[in-house]
Amino acid sequence: SSMTGFGLALDPSGKFATSPLVAGRVYASDYATPTPTVLTTAIFDMEAAYDDAASRPDSGAAFRDVGAGVISGKTFTPGVYSWATRVTF
Repeated sequence: SSMTGFGLALDPSGKFATSPLVAGRVYASDYATPTPTVLTTAIFDMEAAYDDAASRPDSGAAFRDVGAGVISGKTFTPGVYSWATRVTF
Protein backbone atom coordinates (compact mmCIF):
# COMPACT_ATOMS: atom_id res chain seq x y z
CA SER A 1 0.00 0.00 0.00
CA SER A 2 1.05 3.59 -0.29
CA MET A 3 0.27 7.05 1.00
CA THR A 4 -0.86 9.60 -1.56
CA GLY A 5 -1.78 13.24 -1.30
CA PHE A 6 0.67 14.03 1.49
CA GLY A 7 3.16 15.99 -0.62
CA LEU A 8 6.07 13.94 0.67
CA ALA A 9 9.53 15.49 0.30
CA LEU A 10 12.40 13.01 0.47
CA ASP A 11 15.18 14.12 2.80
CA PRO A 12 18.60 14.48 1.09
CA SER A 13 19.79 11.44 3.08
CA GLY A 14 17.14 9.34 1.34
CA LYS A 15 16.25 7.70 4.67
CA PHE A 16 12.92 9.44 5.31
CA ALA A 17 10.47 11.98 3.94
CA THR A 18 8.61 14.88 5.51
CA SER A 19 5.26 16.48 4.84
CA PRO A 20 3.45 19.54 6.17
CA LEU A 21 0.54 17.16 6.87
CA VAL A 22 2.57 14.78 9.07
CA ALA A 23 4.12 15.52 12.45
CA GLY A 24 7.52 13.85 12.29
CA ARG A 25 9.06 11.69 9.61
CA VAL A 26 7.62 9.24 7.08
CA TYR A 27 9.50 6.02 6.35
CA ALA A 28 9.18 3.53 3.49
CA SER A 29 10.74 0.17 2.74
CA ASP A 30 12.34 1.42 -0.46
CA TYR A 31 14.19 4.33 1.20
CA ALA A 32 17.96 4.33 1.76
CA THR A 33 19.72 1.90 4.10
CA PRO A 34 19.25 1.32 7.05
CA THR A 35 15.54 2.25 6.78
CA PRO A 36 14.36 -1.10 5.29
CA THR A 37 16.15 -3.07 8.02
CA VAL A 38 14.83 -0.78 10.77
CA LEU A 39 11.26 -1.15 9.43
CA THR A 40 11.60 -4.94 9.27
CA THR A 41 12.81 -5.00 12.88
CA ALA A 42 9.91 -2.76 13.93
CA ILE A 43 7.41 -5.12 12.25
CA PHE A 44 8.90 -8.17 13.99
CA ASP A 45 8.85 -6.32 17.33
CA MET A 46 5.20 -5.33 16.77
CA GLU A 47 4.26 -8.93 15.97
CA ALA A 48 6.06 -10.20 19.08
CA ALA A 49 4.30 -7.62 21.27
CA TYR A 50 0.91 -8.54 19.79
CA ASP A 51 1.51 -12.26 20.26
CA ASP A 52 2.62 -11.68 23.87
CA ALA A 53 -0.45 -9.55 24.67
CA ALA A 54 -2.83 -11.94 22.90
CA SER A 55 -1.54 -14.84 24.98
CA ARG A 56 -2.25 -13.15 28.32
CA PRO A 57 -5.56 -13.48 30.16
CA ASP A 58 -7.46 -10.24 30.69
CA SER A 59 -7.22 -8.56 34.08
CA GLY A 60 -10.83 -9.12 35.14
CA ALA A 61 -14.31 -7.69 34.67
CA ALA A 62 -13.22 -4.07 35.14
CA PHE A 63 -10.91 -4.45 32.12
CA ARG A 64 -13.52 -5.88 29.72
CA ASP A 65 -15.43 -3.83 27.16
CA VAL A 66 -14.33 -0.49 28.66
CA GLY A 67 -16.38 2.36 27.21
CA ALA A 68 -18.27 -0.10 25.00
CA GLY A 69 -15.28 0.19 22.67
CA VAL A 70 -15.21 4.00 22.50
CA ILE A 71 -12.00 4.88 24.30
CA SER A 72 -11.26 8.46 23.22
CA GLY A 73 -10.11 10.57 26.15
CA LYS A 74 -9.91 7.67 28.58
CA THR A 75 -6.94 7.07 30.87
CA PHE A 76 -6.00 3.43 31.35
CA THR A 77 -4.30 1.85 34.33
CA PRO A 78 -1.87 -1.01 33.61
CA GLY A 79 -3.58 -4.27 32.76
CA VAL A 80 -4.75 -6.47 29.90
CA TYR A 81 -7.96 -5.11 28.38
CA SER A 82 -10.32 -6.97 26.07
CA TRP A 83 -13.31 -6.03 23.96
CA ALA A 84 -15.96 -8.12 22.25
CA THR A 85 -16.59 -5.24 19.84
CA ARG A 86 -14.56 -2.97 17.62
CA VAL A 87 -12.54 -0.31 19.47
CA THR A 88 -12.52 3.30 18.28
CA PHE A 89 -10.41 6.26 19.38
